[in-house]
Amino acid sequence: MSDWPILPPEHDRPPAGTARCWRIVCREIGDAVRDRLAAILSEEERGRAGRFVRDSDRLSFTAAHGGLRLLLAASLNREPRQFTFVQNAYGKPALPDRNDLHFNMSHSGGIVLIALASIEIGADVEKIRPLPDRDEIVRRFLHPGEAADMAGVGDGEAQHMFFRCWSRKEAVVKALGRGMSLDLNKYRVAARLDAAPALLELDGEADPAAWSVIDLDRPGPDHVGAIAARAKPLGVSCRTLALGA
Repeated sequence: MSDWPILPPEHDRPPAGTARCWRIVCREIGDAVRDRLAAILSEEERGRAGRFVRDSDRLSFTAAHGGLRLLLAASLNREPRQFTFVQNAYGKPALPDRNDLHFNMSHSGGIVLIALASIEIGADVEKIRPLPDRDEIVRRFLHPGEAADMAGVGDGEAQHMFFRCWSRKEAVVKALGRGMSLDLNKYRVAARLDAAPALLELDGEADPAAWSVIDLDRPGPDHVGAIAARAKPLGVSCRTLALGA
């Protein structure tokens, strides 16, 4: 999945057993596109966007929520502003009147990721960056098996391993709809760079091998990403959302 071709939204729902991953590169959004995206947000969403201090954060929020509305509108033949969303007890949004179309969003370092599927899906994108307290986070919060995988690894490789592991874990917990309510040490993903992405352990899950965890190849120049779902196999297509000039 090395290509992210620029395509318009699909006018149908993802077939069973598949997920569509769309990215938006925020630096490529001009003022006119930004204004069009902002115009289709709800009043509540515009209020949330306006509370961000940094312009880059406002743009990422607007691109994510506006892009989601465009994708849902095409899939369901509705107007982008018509959608209202509900949240579960942990804050994961969903459509109130559909159980055949699920979505998840993530953004980091100017890259927005939106995943659509017919089943519960989790998606995460992370910009690889220096993290001064990385070793402490690994020791205190990650699963002991993940921490063991990272032990004794050189700093450059350890940094990449950390964010690759983190993106896989975030995708799993977002597919579960649990947010940060599930302790990071209660489940384990493959962390080594030479290991295939997988869910290895999860409290209360009898068969973690039934999950698909799939890495996304270079969603951004210095980014890693992953999607996860309790389904196998899971076909994935990656696209860049065409937003016009």
